[in-house]
Amino acid sequence: MFMFGLGAAAAALPAATAHAQPVPGDIPPVPAPPGAPAPPTADTGPVFLFQEEFNGPAGAPPDPAWWFIVPERETIKNPVEWDKPYNMGRYVTDQEHVFQDGKGNLVIRATRGPGTTIQEKYASAKIIGNWRGGIGTTWEARVKLDCLTDGAWPAFWLLNDNPVRGGEVDLIEWYGNNDWPSGTTVHARLDGTSFATDRHPIDNAWHTWRMTWLPTGMYFWKDYQPGMEPFFTVPANSIDDWPFNDPGYTLAPVFNIAVGGSGGREPAGGTYPAQMLIDWIRVF
Repeated sequence: MFMFGLGAAAAALPAATAHAQPVPGDIPPVPAPPGAPAPPTADTGPVFLFQEEFNGPAGAPPDPAWWFIVPERETIKNPVEWDKPYNMGRYVTDQEHVFQDGKGNLVIRATRGPGTTIQEKYASAKIIGNWRGGIGTTWEARVKLDCLTDGAWPAFWLLNDNPVRGGEVDLIEWYGNNDWPSGTTVHARLDGTSFATDRHPIDNAWHTWRMTWLPTGMYFWKDYQPGMEPFFTVPANSIDDWPFNDPGYTLAPVFNIAVGGSGGREPAGGTYPAQMLIDWIRVF
């Protein structure tokens, strides 16, 4: 989900002003919500630094102590035609487009309505975690993409929005433009000019997507089992301007469905509503 220009990713994040929603990273890990499984013990597995099980009541928004719902679509610096505002669907914060289903999942939904432009017709949602993790962490989420349709651009990714040394890790990204191959990508720059990618098919079944971030690099698994080799490895400093080993460097989790834009393009032939289900995310 790289944003084709410095500052675009930052535009999605809230300002760190008094009484405003804090920038991701301002909030330390918070206690698990009621009904969440107990963290593993030393005998059963790692202790979670951050976990969200989405066990809230049906219709409830994601817990604001954990998540910020992005109120509007990013603006793109020097946009190509498909990245001009009228060709990009809106991000909204209402409970039609981002909500817990009462069955242990968060739903991010994209819808089609009246209007003449993609911006007017299509709405969807994006959330960013209010917690950042650093090097030495493993990130894993169980996700189902019932949104693999023309015009949709879903992703589970990690973001550092620093305009000088920002970066992005797309654990999964699928493109409804019928052109770009889906897969996993590490971006060392927010402008998309330094990256490593692994192209692989993405389907609409439930899968867990894992990334382990070590001083030696980043390692990726689909449906991890003990002893399994990663399907993709990006060694540290293997791409230009690698920021991920910088002291104090952190990443925040992001889930979204974009509609339109370069990655989605024309949604008219797609099936809407379309949705992403997130069962859980855990960081340890």
